[in-house]
Amino acid sequence: MLSLPELQAAFLRAVAGGDRVDAAGGFDDLSAEIAARDPLAPRERVQIYARMYRARLVDALAEDYPRVAAVLGPQRFHDVAHAYVSATPSRRPSLRWFGAHFPEFIATSAVEPEFLADLARLERARMMVFDAPDAGLLSIEALRRVPVEDWGRLRLQVVPALEVLRVGWPVHAIWDDPAAAVSTGGSSEIWLRVWRQGDRVYQAPIDDAERLALGHVQARDDFATLCDGLAAVMEADRVATVAGALILRWVADELLLDDAHS
Repeated sequence: MLSLPELQAAFLRAVAGGDRVDAAGGFDDLSAEIAARDPLAPRERVQIYARMYRARLVDALAEDYPRVAAVLGPQRFHDVAHAYVSATPSRRPSLRWFGAHFPEFIATSAVEPEFLADLARLERARMMVFDAPDAGLLSIEALRRVPVEDWGRLRLQVVPALEVLRVGWPVHAIWDDPAAAVSTGGSSEIWLRVWRQGDRVYQAPIDDAERLALGHVQARDDFATLCDGLAAVMEADRVATVAGALILRWVADELLLDDAHS
């Protein structure tokens, strides 16, 4: 007779093996612990739980990636999701993390259409931003209180509810209209800003200046270093105007923490 920990481990191996209960490992030990109940043999009884387990994982993927599911359609999404379940066993108690590698799985499996992996990346980023913790926000009034002579040492800090995403397709446009992929086509590099305001998540493309500036903020560089970075990609007389406009935009979009000048 198996001990309780041995029984639990054997049951998990059998259930996580899906329909392949024989190949799951541990069933021979487990079968002796399961009573046969007509009309089902022990193996068939375990398979019920195995199929339910896999079905719940597939449901979780559909909940996390509704746009991908809509583009693929029910049967194709079912097939792709089941393949992902087989290739990427769940390793954590929370289903929140199960689909973390789904975008890369789509990319490496070359699932059509071509933009699908980037669409999945955007869905994942939106989910992470939505779940990110709230934070105190920097205000214009707080910035005005920073002495002019201290601005060079000012270190801005972004809120947790922000993702900067590199994609090869304009999935911000495809998000609401998959047909847009036909007219726009792929690109070598597009950068998106994904952020939350209140309980709503937004996405928008950003230019090289904003991407570079955000990179400096995320690295906790000071404002002088940020301006030096911008000076490398634009005329020096534009740096102050562009940097100021970016900060005003970030404050309006609720991207900066209120302890930015600490």
